[in-house]
Parts: sequence; structure tokens; C-alpha cells
Amino acid sequence: MPNGDEANQQLAHPATAGADVSRKATATLILVFFFLIFLPLSILGTSIDWPENLSEDAAYNLPLLLDERPSVFWGYFMYLIYSISFYPMAYMMGRLVAGPSNLHSPLLHIGSNFAALSSLSRSIGLSRWLMGMPTLARIYTDPDASEATLAAVSVSYDMLNAWGGGIGEILGVSIFASLWVVCISLLFIGSQDWPSWLGYAGFVVAVDLALNLLEMDILGIDMGANLLISVILLHLWLLMAGLLFLRLPCLNCMQKKAKEPTAE
Repeated sequence: MPNGDEANQQLAHPATAGADVSRKATATLILVFFFLIFLPLSILGTSIDWPENLSEDAAYNLPLLLDERPSVFWGYFMYLIYSISFYPMAYMMGRLVAGPSNLHSPLLHIGSNFAALSSLSRSIGLSRWLMGMPTLARIYTDPDASEATLAAVSVSYDMLNAWGGGIGEILGVSIFASLWVVCISLLFIGSQDWPSWLGYAGFVVAVDLALNLLEMDILGIDMGANLLISVILLHLWLLMAGLLFLRLPCLNCMQKKAKEPTAE
């Protein structure tokens, strides 16, 4: 509950009170997005040793998908929810960083479009584990399946993985998400309301995300654990921004408040 002084300030400055609510709501959404990733990590990690199992072939993974069917469904379903939630989180964060006077900025709208494309691409890539892969798993584990059928399913598994991974990881993360980070970072640097160091930190995150493009089959450069590292950096950047938004009113707002005359 706000005290008397805070209540009087909110009545006197309704726009400021509304901005404060929006700031805290955006911060909460960012933090929820940050912690949401731990649900699929926990469910899939304990049931199918994800993401290490992704390096295994069809003979290993397809029977495993059926053996751990409930966990696979709920794990990837939560991962899908996480991917979809990226867009509203990114949209709200962009509006907060841009500020009320800059809501029509082309940079903000471009960034929002990149966020939507990232969310869509990742969702399409993940959907293979909820739709295509279970069908392949049932065919592969059929006792009457011939050697030719098993070989065809293995090829289909590899192709579906390459297609889905390319859409989700290459388009969704390495391209569209990194471009969104660039747009938000530029908004941070150009803002008088928020610290510019978050913008410069965002550039580091964006570059590391984009480096995963080198792992495309056409280039064939092994980046090792860089995909995991870049995703961790992205989430740490979001965590810092979320905590900052939650705990600290915008710098410009604090400066204006400091200049206001105090009642004797």
C-alpha cells in the first residue's frame, strides 16, 4: 500500500503513476520470461538429457521420445510457451526503453517486427518435437518396420532436425533475436531515461548471437558451446534490464523529481 505522500504524488501526477505501473509490469514480464526457460530445461533435462541428446542420432532419440512421452510433451510445450512469450516481453521492453515521447520511432517498430519474427521462427522450429518427431518415432519403433523403412526414417529425422533447427536457431535466435537486441541497444544508448551501458552490453550479446551463423551447414564452422553461451548472455542481459526497471525509476524522472520544490 502506498503511504500518504506517495498517494498524493500519484493523484497529482497521474501520468507518472501510470508510467510507474507500466515500468513495473514490463520488468515483471521480463523476469517471468527469464525464469520460464528453467521449466523446459528441468523437465527435458531430467527426462531425455536435453540438450545433450540433440547430438545423438535417430536410433537413440526416437525410441527415447516414446519412452518419455509425457515429459517430452510438457517440456517442449513449455518451451513453446516460452518462445511465444518472447514477443510480448520484447514489445513491452522496447516501448519502455523508447519512452512515451518516442513511441513512433521507426527503430522501435523495426525492433518489434524482429521480435515477432524471432518468436514465430522459434515456435515453428520447436513444433517439430510436438508434431513431426512423434510420428517418426512410432514408425521407427514399429516391430514390423523394414531396414529400408528405418533408413528412410533416419534420413527424415536428420532433415527435419536440420530444417527445424535452422528456422529456430539460425533465423529465430542468431538473426532475428540478435537484430532485436541491436534495436533495443540503440534505444538504450539514445535514451536520456536509462543507462547507456545496457546498450553497449547489448551489442556484445547481439554479436555473440550472430556468431552462431558460422555453424550453418554451408559454412560448417564448429562454434562449440557458443550457442549456449550466447543464450546465457542474452538472458543475463534481460535479467539486468528487468531488475533495473523494477528497482530504478527512469533517470530523467528522478532528475525531474529532484528539481521539484519540496513542501515545507
